[in-house]
Amino acid sequence: MTVFGQVQPSHPWEVWDYKTKPVRGGYFRTASNVDVGVLNPNHLPITDYDLISYVYERLLNTDGSFKPVPWLAESWTFPDQLTCIMKLKKGIRFSDGTPFNAEAVKFVEEWIMDPKNECWSAAWLKPLKSIDVVDEYTIRWNFKEPWGAFLGIMANLPGFMISPKALREDPNKCDGYPVGTGPYLFENRSPGNWIKLKRNPNWWFGKSVGHPDMPYFDGILTNVIPDPSVKLANLRVGKIDSMTLEKPQYEMVKNDPNLKVFLTPLNYLRGYRFNHSRLPFSDIRVRQAVAYAINRRALIAGVEFGLGRIASCVYPEDHWAHNPSLPPWPYNPQKARELLKEAGYAGGLNIVGHVYNNPQSRTRAEAVKGMLAEVGINWKMDVLDAVTIEDRVKNLRYDLATGDFPRIDDPELMATAIFHPSGGRNWGRSKNEAAIPLIEKGCQEIDMGKRQDIYFRLEKALYDNCEDIWLFWEMSPIAFSKNIMGYNHDMEVKHKRVWTHTHPLWFKEGRP
Repeated sequence: MTVFGQVQPSHPWEVWDYKTKPVRGGYFRTASNVDVGVLNPNHLPITDYDLISYVYERLLNTDGSFKPVPWLAESWTFPDQLTCIMKLKKGIRFSDGTPFNAEAVKFVEEWIMDPKNECWSAAWLKPLKSIDVVDEYTIRWNFKEPWGAFLGIMANLPGFMISPKALREDPNKCDGYPVGTGPYLFENRSPGNWIKLKRNPNWWFGKSVGHPDMPYFDGILTNVIPDPSVKLANLRVGKIDSMTLEKPQYEMVKNDPNLKVFLTPLNYLRGYRFNHSRLPFSDIRVRQAVAYAINRRALIAGVEFGLGRIASCVYPEDHWAHNPSLPPWPYNPQKARELLKEAGYAGGLNIVGHVYNNPQSRTRAEAVKGMLAEVGINWKMDVLDAVTIEDRVKNLRYDLATGDFPRIDDPELMATAIFHPSGGRNWGRSKNEAAIPLIEKGCQEIDMGKRQDIYFRLEKALYDNCEDIWLFWEMSPIAFSKNIMGYNHDMEVKHKRVWTHTHPLWFKEGRP
């Protein structure tokens, strides 16, 4: 049998400081801008996937470069390009007592694919032909075509495991009462106000690594506090224990002796999207002129309060798919003017577009608008809600518009959606002939080394075509009260999600 790809279980991120002695107890209190929404990851709207991840766990996780690593799944092999044999970890149960096994995985994935369940995540499973139960803890995945993104998908939303018993009894109930295998259980909720989770005393992971007291908190309470200043006031007086800071707040609190404040790189891209389907941006010289006109360093320093990493292309600099040879686009307004003149716009250029109606997006766009004006480009930029933007994008009613992309995990998801003519977020706005075959190869290639080479070449093809405007990859400031223990920022940056899932926090004295 030819083995095309395999992963053996290994845990290089599991670094334990045995000098520390975690203490059980207390409810960890945090705050969110909006209500979490529904609690089934396959239905919408959901606004807080971090909270969902306390209850549900994925078949696979991702490491510090966003590569898939084992979690509920123990190992996998590809005997051929249309088959994956996956071994599951044994002895795991859902919080309702039912076993996590091959039958459970088969049921959940088939439930997602069933149109009557209206799962928005079903589109990610289109290459899946069928699932066979080999034995209690072994699954055979059968693909319609080679599926390079399969492991990345299983480390994403379709990989979240929900209790089959709960789905059978009342699928709609799972939207409000989650049943998973994770470290916490649903306790109570006041929609629009707060949600409360309680400790899962039977969490499998803690026991499997000799830390049966995991998780250490008795529970998690998330309050809805829309106003960032009110959130910060609550943190400072001890009413909440942690919060994600707004960028302007970072300078205010970074040296506060009563708080622990950190900056974490995120896999979020900020930028703008060209409509290549018509003039002026069907002309690469005009796209390049816009790229040269924007001073990314000044934008990050002045608008983003220094909290951003200049982007050279689509994938973050710490992502395995990012081509490190691509330099950020230089700021050169003189070159921008020359290109506009060469393209026939010596007297100036008027363009239209839109951005999201939130303070940071508006402020950023106003700064970019001013930079474009300096080279003779007048951007009529509308500030719109998400529904109106969706209509405009689908109907190509823009020249230059918001082009942010959050949570860049498996590179195929973004590549197909945005840059392939058949992608769900393209709608005919671009057709890069050099990029399209690379996107298609990346979808199918299962060897990680070969996939990386494909995406390096894809980024180069996008870069050379000045496909879009890539500004920066996000930096997120977070603050904890001094009573929170167990947070290792260096290790979280290095290992990301898999570190946070294996190293729960605790209170110094076992209470807030």
